[in-house]
Amino acid sequence: MSVECEIPALVISSVSERSGKTVVALGLALNFKGLLGFYKPIRENLIPVNGNLVDEDAHLMKHVLNLEEESLLSPFTYNLFKGIKAEDIICGFNRICSNKQAVLLEGTKDISTGFLHNVSSIQIAKMLNAEILLVTDIYSLDKVAMTKLLLDKLKVGLKGVVLNQSQDPVFESYMKKRGIEILGSIPYLTALKALHAYEIAEELGGEVIVDGEDRPIERILIGAMTPESALKYFRKAPAKAVITGGDRADIQLAALSTSTSCLVLTGGLYPANHVIARAQELGVSVVLVNLDTLTAAERLERLTARIDPFDSQKIDLIKETVRQNLDIGAIWG
Repeated sequence: MSVECEIPALVISSVSERSGKTVVALGLALNFKGLLGFYKPIRENLIPVNGNLVDEDAHLMKHVLNLEEESLLSPFTYNLFKGIKAEDIICGFNRICSNKQAVLLEGTKDISTGFLHNVSSIQIAKMLNAEILLVTDIYSLDKVAMTKLLLDKLKVGLKGVVLNQSQDPVFESYMKKRGIEILGSIPYLTALKALHAYEIAEELGGEVIVDGEDRPIERILIGAMTPESALKYFRKAPAKAVITGGDRADIQLAALSTSTSCLVLTGGLYPANHVIARAQELGVSVVLVNLDTLTAAERLERLTARIDPFDSQKIDLIKETVRQNLDIGAIWG
């Protein structure tokens, strides 16, 4: 099977996990002038939507860009012992590229995933006549240089590299001297790392018993000390969630007397009425979970903030940040 659409196609990929591909892909899509398609052949982070499990990024792009159903945007699941046919990937691409002026593809967690079955980002780019845009942090530049050599050998075009969470011109200059085109650097954006109470509730299987003002959560703290010690601790950390036992009213009130966005109450223990009343008065969300405090903290430690398709503040921030910091003309040229 051959590619039916003769339009520009760009694969967003990375040499390491959690590099910022989604941020770059969304920002480029929002700044594209015209009809843009999105295709992520291999599903990864699955979330429940209307009773179905769909790829998180496909769900985001569907709603932000008003595109096809998630099952078309991201149709396949990768299994190391069961490959995906190249013609199936091409067929999926042909379905979504109709009436589009360009297609943005998002690769898997890193550029090597799928290589054994010829469905890595490199091989997908080659079969779809697309170029690759690498997104990386400054700690993976050796891998970027090595990947550039591999792409040259396989005759796959590298559009360039985007440095994420860095605006140090030294790194840009260093890579350019080695023949690697840097097409922009994105600064560290604290707002994108912020969690919401509903994300914490989903991750921990909890219940939101006080639906507060949905303030951003930038830090997670554990309240397992005396109220006096806790108060000193809490005052140093604004925009936080505090994890503590549901029976620790003293810690809960100490947290509520400082800049707190959310209380996470463990042990399945419902808090005292006066704590609930105070949280409601202050607009602080309260999440009740059946886990113990340590388990809850460990799970939240690994939780990565996602970009909700209806979070207009994050989406506007991404659009403007990409517009200001990336050479969009060169990327789409």
